[in-house]
Amino acid sequence: MRGKSRLGHDIAVRSVKLLNIILICIPLAYIWLTYYSKSISEYEFSKEGSILFVASYAVLYCVFIRIYDAFKISHVSASEMFVDQIIALFLTDIIAYLFLFAILRSLPEPFRFIVLFILQVITSALWCFIVSRLYFKVFKKRKAVIIYDSEHNLNEIAKHKQFQKSFELVGCYDIDETRLFADQQRIAWLIDKIKDVEVVFVMEIHSHERNALIKYCVENGISCYNEPKIGDILLSSSRQYNMYNLSVALVERYNPNPEYIFIKRVFDIILAGLSLIILSPVFAITALAIKICDGGPVIYKQKRLTKDGRIFNILKFRSMRLDAEKYTGAVISSGASDPRVTKIGKVIRKYRIDELPQLLNIIKGDMSIVGPRPERPEIAEKYAEKLPEFGLRLQVRAGLTGYAQVYGRYDSDPYDKLCMDLHYISSASYSEDLRIMLVTIKRILFKEPEGNREEDDE
Repeated sequence: MRGKSRLGHDIAVRSVKLLNIILICIPLAYIWLTYYSKSISEYEFSKEGSILFVASYAVLYCVFIRIYDAFKISHVSASEMFVDQIIALFLTDIIAYLFLFAILRSLPEPFRFIVLFILQVITSALWCFIVSRLYFKVFKKRKAVIIYDSEHNLNEIAKHKQFQKSFELVGCYDIDETRLFADQQRIAWLIDKIKDVEVVFVMEIHSHERNALIKYCVENGISCYNEPKIGDILLSSSRQYNMYNLSVALVERYNPNPEYIFIKRVFDIILAGLSLIILSPVFAITALAIKICDGGPVIYKQKRLTKDGRIFNILKFRSMRLDAEKYTGAVISSGASDPRVTKIGKVIRKYRIDELPQLLNIIKGDMSIVGPRPERPEIAEKYAEKLPEFGLRLQVRAGLTGYAQVYGRYDSDPYDKLCMDLHYISSASYSEDLRIMLVTIKRILFKEPEGNREEDDE
C-alpha cells in the first residue's frame, strides 16, 4: 500500500475511529442535557459549558483508547479491541461520574450512568465487529517479506492469526544465505527480495544490512517493521546535540532528572500507603486462608536484586508448600500448574494477590510501583551467562509491575524480557508509568494463558 492508496486507507481508518468517538458521546450528551445538567442548574451550566463537558469526555475517552491501543483495527482481533474499549469506557465513565459528584457534593443518581454504559458497550461491540469485518473485506492483504538472521521470534510473527489476516507472506529469507557474498552483493540480494512488496519485517540482522534495507524502504514507500537489538534500544534513549558543527547523539547510563525521581518516589509512597489501607481486608482474609491451608507461615521472604545489584528481601504471601525447593533448588516456576503450589496458592497467584505484601517493599524503598520485576541473584547469574547485558536492567529500582509484565508473557524468552525492560528504562516518564499501571489492570482482569513465572516460593 503505497502513495495515494495508503493515504486513502489512512483517511478511511481515521473516519471510522472518529465515528466510534461520536457514537460513544451521543448517549452521554443526551443524558447530560436531559437530566444531569438540569439537576445542577443552580451552577448555571451554559450551552458552552455543556459542550465543554462533552468535549472533555471525548478527549478523556481518547486518552484511554490510546493507552489501551483500542483502535488497532488491523493488528488485533475484534474481541480484543472490544475488551480494550470496554475498559476505556469504564474508566472514562467513572471519572465523569466523579466529576458530577464533585459538583453536586453528593452522589448523583447512578441509574442513567448504568444505562449509558450498557448502551456504550452495545455500540462498541457493534462497531468493533462490523469495522473489523469490513476492514479485511475492503483492504486486501499487504504483501510482506520477513528478513531474519535468527529464528528467535520468527514463528511468533509468521504463525500469528492476526498477521495472517493482515499480510500475505510472499517470502521468508535467512540472511545467512548471503554469508559468502561480497558486501554489495549482499545488499543487492536483499533489495531484490523486497522490491515488489509493501511491508518488510526485519528481525535481528546486522546493522549494516538493516540500515541499507531501511533506507531502501523509506525511499520507496515500503513499510518496515524492525525488531531492535539491545544496542538499538539503548540508542533510542539518546539525547540529540549539535556540537562542533556536528549532529551527535549522547548515550548515557539511566540518568533521569531529579524532579522525576522525587515525584516518582512520593507517588510510590502515597499509592502504596493508600493501597495498604484499602486492601487491608484482603490482607487479613488471605493470611487467614494460608494459615488454615497448611498451618505454615503466611509471609515468604526471598533474596532479590534491585537497583545497582543491591540484594533485598522481597515479601510475598506464601503460595507454595514449605519444602518447594528442598530437592530442586532455585528453579523457575511453571505457574499455577506447578505441583508445588498449594490450593490457596493457585487462587492468590491467579489474581496476583501473592504480590501485595511488596507494597511494604515499595514504602521501604526497595522497589517502585513500576520497574523491571526483581530477579533472584542465582537465576540472574544463569541468565547473564548467555546474556551479559542482563545487568543493564538494574539501572532502576525493581517494580511491582513493569513493561515486560504487561506487554510480554510469563513464558517470554529472557532476551525478550530484557529488551522490554530496557525499552521502559530508555523511555521512563510520568505518562509511561501511568500507562503501565493502567494496562496492568487489564492484565489482571483479562489474563493471557499463564506460562513460567520469574518468581519462586518455597
